[in-house]
Amino acid sequence: MWIFEGYSMSHFKQNKVLIIGIGNTLRGDDGIGAYICSRIEALHKEGVRTIIKQQLHMEMVEDFLAFDHIIITDASINKEAIQFGPVTSREMAPVASSHHVNASLLAAVAKQLYNRELSLVICSVRGENFDMQEHLSAMAKANADLAVSTILQWMEDLDA
Repeated sequence: MWIFEGYSMSHFKQNKVLIIGIGNTLRGDDGIGAYICSRIEALHKEGVRTIIKQQLHMEMVEDFLAFDHIIITDASINKEAIQFGPVTSREMAPVASSHHVNASLLAAVAKQLYNRELSLVICSVRGENFDMQEHLSAMAKANADLAVSTILQWMEDLDA
């Protein structure tokens, strides 16, 4: 288990939600995923884990199996402030970014290798400035804050 160094998969069996922030925090708005994770992590919500990675990796599939739901947050250049919705193993087009491994591929691998349908959600957040800098643009921060609210509401709806 390389995502959670020092923990076995069984340690996380009680967790309901994993939120993954994808992006490079040194490239301005590409750090949206990390920002969202830090905001949610600060709330100390029971059953919620966050991690920050520069990109998705095939090895993450096995770790995903320990969670009921996985939310992948990533910066985008979409027109909408945020796009939030499920991914299935049948959607093979890139979903949130131009990374080589995408969420739909990971869902397909989980289905193929483990016969498990992942509850996998993409939260794409519009950014505008991806230059070398360590802070988000005002627009990206506002969109990321909206994404945090959307994610929190979605998690509340799970418990209802």
